[in-house]
Amino acid sequence: MLGLIALGIVGATGWIWFQLIERVEIPRNRLGFQALFLSAGVLGLVAISEGGFFSTAFAIPAVAVGFGFPALRLLSSQKPNIPAVAVGGEMLALVAPDENGVDFDLSSLRGKPYLMKFFRGHW
Repeated sequence: MLGLIALGIVGATGWIWFQLIERVEIPRNRLGFQALFLSAGVLGLVAISEGGFFSTAFAIPAVAVGFGFPALRLLSSQKPNIPAVAVGGEMLALVAPDENGVDFDLSSLRGKPYLMKFFRGHW
């Protein structure tokens, strides 16, 4: 039973995590997610130590993900850096094709207010 609970915690936490990724709303403080994954990993280890085929079968993926997620998070941490462009700051030189394939030079907007949005592709 403990293995199933551990796998349920990992599954629910992972589902919420991927929903936040899809909406690009990942919280800055991820300690709650890490604590849930680690607790599922520990619970999975307890289930494995108690034995039983079904409990162990559910516990093994819970342990792998429960300890794997925080480990990957620690290994892949990014250092915050100063943005290259700030609101109201000097614009960077940029020339790119527009929707018609004609080159557009961003410097043509100098002195005019504008909003520039970049969309991340999901392919």
